[in-house]
Amino acid sequence: MPSDYVYDQGFTEERTRLGAMESLWDPGTRALLDELGLRSSEKPWRCLEVGAGGGSLLQWMTDRGASVLAVDIDTRFIESLASDTIEVRRLDIRTDELPQGEFDLVHSRLVLEHLPDRRQIIDRLAATLRPGGWMVIEDLDWTPFGFDKADAQLELVTDAILAFMQQAGFEPRYGRRVVADLAAAGLSDVRGEGRARVIDSSTTGFDFFRLSFESLRAAVVEAGLIASADADAAAARFGEDIRVFTPIMMAAIGRRPAA
Repeated sequence: MPSDYVYDQGFTEERTRLGAMESLWDPGTRALLDELGLRSSEKPWRCLEVGAGGGSLLQWMTDRGASVLAVDIDTRFIESLASDTIEVRRLDIRTDELPQGEFDLVHSRLVLEHLPDRRQIIDRLAATLRPGGWMVIEDLDWTPFGFDKADAQLELVTDAILAFMQQAGFEPRYGRRVVADLAAAGLSDVRGEGRARVIDSSTTGFDFFRLSFESLRAAVVEAGLIASADADAAAARFGEDIRVFTPIMMAAIGRRPAA
């Protein structure tokens, strides 16, 4: 992730926020990677995990025999996972040097949607693949996000947060474009699939939405996009029993053509 990533890296509950995100989306990601052959491959895969975050996928990959290079601009939550099979590097995927033609799998989740130069980054990541290697990019389409009951307070805050993030280069509907970007990068066997959840405040993953709001709350108020009273009211609502329809997590899948 780049140094201007919109979420506050100093947020005291950032690890909890990342953990909630992982609990929401890891099951689908793992099923997809196993489907591509990570679990059944006779030869151990070499994987590049871009934006490794809390590192939930790293040990899972190595349990399937893979070796992993995990990269992020903030490696504090994954440094303790470094081992003979997990290498951790702090770098910016837009500008820093990346290995070339080395990986059987490049995976990124909830990273490219934050980067205005995402299309060029896909080209850079594609160059790290071995011939026949797979790329899996997962990003959200926020179009269907909402609450099971009309809630003007929460909808106001949601719109304000997305507007604030867009000012920093975030694309809330990138999930519906990522498949086309992999095809434009010259990858073969390109396809896509999406998944969504309906969760309530008792679901572990609910904290991803609550804490994402808390992480950005002060900055959104300071930017004048919502009033402090509206932010306080939304925070109170997040403490109540509410049900959320998540965005769609879109996975774009393609492979580098064989030499």
